[in-house]
Amino acid sequence: MKFPFGGRNAELIRMARAEKKAKNWSTAADLYLDYLSRAGRNARTFKHIVQLGNCLKDAGRYEEALVAYNDAEKINNHSSDLYLQRGHLFKLLKNSAASAYAYQKAYNLDSSNHHAKSEIEHSGAYAIAHAPLPEEDQVLRTIWLDVSDFLIYAKHNTSMSGIQRVIANLVLYLRDFTALGWRVVPVSPEYNNDRVLAVKTEDMVELINLYDSLQCDHETILKSVKKAYDGRTQVWPAVGDVLCIAGAFWILPNYDGVMRLKQKGMIFCPFIHDLLQIREPEYVQRAATDKFQIQMSDASELSDFIFTNSEYVASDVRVYIEKTKLSDIPVRAVVLPTELKMTTNTYSIDNEKIKFVVNHDYVLCVSTIEIRKNHQLLISVWENLRAEMGDKAPLLVFVGKWGWQIEELRSYIEQKGYIDDWLFVFNGIPDVEMEYLYKYCMFTVYPSFAEGFGLPIGESLVYGKPCIASNTTSMPEVGGDFVRYIDPFDVEEAYPIIRKPIVDRQDLEQWQTKIWQDFRPKRWVDFCSEFYNEIIKAADSIKSDVTSSFVYLPPEHLIEGGDHDILIHAAENKPIVTFRAARIVNWYSSTNWGCWSSARRAEIAFRTTFAEGEKVFVFLRLYRASYNAANPFVIVDGGAGNQTAPLTEHATFYRFTAQVQKGGVIHIKLLARGYFPSIKGRNIFIAWSGFAYCRHDDHHALMATLNALLPVAKDNNISD
Repeated sequence: MKFPFGGRNAELIRMARAEKKAKNWSTAADLYLDYLSRAGRNARTFKHIVQLGNCLKDAGRYEEALVAYNDAEKINNHSSDLYLQRGHLFKLLKNSAASAYAYQKAYNLDSSNHHAKSEIEHSGAYAIAHAPLPEEDQVLRTIWLDVSDFLIYAKHNTSMSGIQRVIANLVLYLRDFTALGWRVVPVSPEYNNDRVLAVKTEDMVELINLYDSLQCDHETILKSVKKAYDGRTQVWPAVGDVLCIAGAFWILPNYDGVMRLKQKGMIFCPFIHDLLQIREPEYVQRAATDKFQIQMSDASELSDFIFTNSEYVASDVRVYIEKTKLSDIPVRAVVLPTELKMTTNTYSIDNEKIKFVVNHDYVLCVSTIEIRKNHQLLISVWENLRAEMGDKAPLLVFVGKWGWQIEELRSYIEQKGYIDDWLFVFNGIPDVEMEYLYKYCMFTVYPSFAEGFGLPIGESLVYGKPCIASNTTSMPEVGGDFVRYIDPFDVEEAYPIIRKPIVDRQDLEQWQTKIWQDFRPKRWVDFCSEFYNEIIKAADSIKSDVTSSFVYLPPEHLIEGGDHDILIHAAENKPIVTFRAARIVNWYSSTNWGCWSSARRAEIAFRTTFAEGEKVFVFLRLYRASYNAANPFVIVDGGAGNQTAPLTEHATFYRFTAQVQKGGVIHIKLLARGYFPSIKGRNIFIAWSGFAYCRHDDHHALMATLNALLPVAKDNNISD
């Protein structure tokens, strides 16, 4: 049998290899093409087809490279190296979904392929051999888990809060995560720069594990944080991927970056821990409440679905979405676990103060020391206990950092000389020392006024320790029948309930025995599995396309877009619906009053419940900056022909006609004509501060819309 590797064919291969070695990629590719045109594309020439793809890829001829790799795959779909090279190609094409699939396929075929493993880990994912892959679509959808909050928090703290524990365990679980067609990648995006940066899972695990160590010092943590930041790599989320913010979603400077990702077809899901800043503002700084109101408004308008940490918070968020946002976004509770991460190593506790405490009877309270946590009630109770029992009263131990509006209490206990007498306060201790204090306490107390969950209640029960907690908000949901409850506003009622297990040790022992025998904690592994599976289930139910990414706005309402508008509506207990998420092209971030367009041409788009082809009236409140100008104006195209309106210094509502497009979308293009000077170094054109719309042929709808605009008619004109 004559093989196609002699004579001219052999010479072509030799020449192609020489050109490849010289990095003359395009020339080498042409030689491989010549060879394959003679020898054919079959099992015998498979490796040369792959080399052709490699040379075309390195020459920047990406489409031709993909054709070559596809031809090679039809011949042999069990080559780890082929899928490695396909991964490299898709990476160059910034197709993260396809490159992730190819690299995982390469690693599945050969777990010793360290290049594939390295690429998986470099993209931020955890390399798992033989991860399940879909047979048909050669893409991996990704849950991009935003860990920015954890990294920022770690810069300033040597112990974790409840929110950080959630993120930490969601990351640690990635070593065991498998879901057909899905992966999870931690990210720390630069939202303002439209850059999504993956954080290596291993770097995050290394940082998280520091918190389990007695050597958890600030300098070591900072080095680990820096390593995580320095190791980030840019990634390109695909249509249908999910961005999940499981931490403090309100720390983002604004949601414009998330909005732009949504407009590219991503799915957005925040994990809401509570609405206390809105529901219980007296326990939060005013500035923090205002920021939360604004960020909650923006986040919810962009959300495809929302998760919460308890059924109580889920119910609260549903009311907010329905009554405040006039929407029906799905809300699902993924209830937090009651498991505290146990350390496997035996540590020697060197903290002399802790060693002193555990040699005495003591009651433990774990929480940030701030006004909402109600430590004042415990001080009052212990003053009464000591008045009755003297030194026979157990010690009281606080574990937590000093928080907000606590100066008066702190000054009081210092002036009274309580600290290190019968009251011990531990700030920023490692988790292993906190675990030690849990193990040897008599019981725990948690008299918080309000909580989204109340993780220390569950932690106490995990250690078999009885807990006395408040009977408000979510806390009974966490503790169930294993916890005794007090009214956090009534010291006199709380006193006998807290006193009983101190003076009646048989009662305490029976209570503790019941917990050991009957309490079954929800594990972190169960929570993480449920969390990711629910995201996948919700994401699979969503039609991910450009149309579905547009925000829904209700008709016949005055809709504004400034920070102050949100706060005013919140203060007046009115619905908060904004046009902020409808800014799709060339708009600056929203200001107190609305927003400026950043170019002459700007676009607005939003979803309605109207049918394609219907006509609507759109009211836009527009104006320009104050300067001498020769009649600048704006051309508006809403799909029903161009319409013009003057731009003056005075905010004026103009009525335009638009036509509903596919999917119920209204898409409006604006063009500013005339002279627009730069203001403070920025090019600003159209000022947009108000909006409304209604059906074109519905008189009652028009009247309702005009009535919605009447409150501003005194200060603004309404013109056709």
